[in-house]
Amino acid sequence: MQTVETLGDADAPRRPPSARTTKSLFRLSLPMFVHSLLTFLVMLSEMLIVSAYSADAAAAVAIVRQVLQVVFEISSMVGIGAVILISHSLGRGDEEGARQIATLAVFTNTLLGLLVGGLLFLGGPVILRILDVPASIVDDASLYLSVAAAAMVFNALATAAIACLRAFGSSRVIVITGLLLSAIYIGATYVLVLGVGPIPPLGVTGAAYATLGSRIAMALMFGLAVYWTLGLRFVAGPIRARLSLVRRMLVLAFPSVSDYIGYGFYQLVLLGFVAGFGVSSVLSRTYVMLAMTFLILVVMAVSQGNEVLVGYRWGEGRRQDAYRQALRSSFAATLVTTTIALLFWLLSDQYLGLFGQGGEVLALSTYLLLLTILIQPGFAFNTVLLHSLRAVGDVRVPVLVSIGLTWGLGLPLAWLFCVEAGYGVEGVWYALIIEETLKAGFMLSRWHGRGWMRNAIA
Repeated sequence: MQTVETLGDADAPRRPPSARTTKSLFRLSLPMFVHSLLTFLVMLSEMLIVSAYSADAAAAVAIVRQVLQVVFEISSMVGIGAVILISHSLGRGDEEGARQIATLAVFTNTLLGLLVGGLLFLGGPVILRILDVPASIVDDASLYLSVAAAAMVFNALATAAIACLRAFGSSRVIVITGLLLSAIYIGATYVLVLGVGPIPPLGVTGAAYATLGSRIAMALMFGLAVYWTLGLRFVAGPIRARLSLVRRMLVLAFPSVSDYIGYGFYQLVLLGFVAGFGVSSVLSRTYVMLAMTFLILVVMAVSQGNEVLVGYRWGEGRRQDAYRQALRSSFAATLVTTTIALLFWLLSDQYLGLFGQGGEVLALSTYLLLLTILIQPGFAFNTVLLHSLRAVGDVRVPVLVSIGLTWGLGLPLAWLFCVEAGYGVEGVWYALIIEETLKAGFMLSRWHGRGWMRNAIA
């Protein structure tokens, strides 16, 4: 087994770090954290606005959002692979090659979004039937899903553009543009859902149109950002070479994306377990999952910044620095998210009061927020180290193990604690604590044991 001192620095040529590659984790992750905060506030605002219209409208939007979680991950595939290849090219000093990769990624991901949107539009009714959506909200859910399908092509373009900007270290552009887009979306949602002046309240229809409009604006603004900031231009080139590059992006991204897709389906199954324990359990899960979504976004902000840094270090031949960078980032993510989870629990009355809930829902949600604190250390280490392994090209085994633990251990434990033992929604959280802790143990063991050295890309 290799020691830290022999890790890679001796077997790869070292290149002098550029100004881009010497950026700190803080500088790369802070804009992503702000972006994550904006995302959470947008989700919270949307839920409050739609809930103010009616409970049925909120339920319809929530169901479709769960479906879209899976679809959004599919449409981000090319962008994920592009970040890895771009960061490696920049680490080698090949900026022109990085621009070519970014251009191809935006174009290809837009085509993928068009395909996914078409399939979602055609298959929407089937999906809603499989989910057994209540008859009272199926029309609203179907409408929202159809409009969301039309927005997928714009979402895919914007997602790839954001990934390329992040890989080039242009995080400030992402934050500034995100601020403007968030304001536009919240304003449009409020006006179209609840109505203002001569504009009548449109409910779910208004929420759907606000979503479509915001995605179009998102595509235009981030598309212009990569055009002007990075100077991307689509130039015709050898088809075979371009297809080969796209294939590399997909190969690098698919294992990680499949993990996220599997997680989306996993959450659907868990929701089915919880629904049998009544409305209070479902509402408690919904409110706490919203808080957990913010924690996930924070971890992802750190992970994405760390992924770029690890890619830079790897591309420069600084293998030992890459190894240490991932561990430092893991500890940082753990400290930040555990602290935030603790604050959610301490301020649970104020947080849950936003939804006007008390009694059983308040008590149950508060307890789930307490359990959420115990989930964070394992989740943070698991996520950051998985992204670090992905940054050096070691994706297949870690993702297979992650999926195996989710479906082979997490799901059976959730059923055992929730349904068989009768703990209800609390049982799901017990299973999550065990699952995330074991995943973190495996990722830490693989990173520290240098197993990724055998599968890493050059």
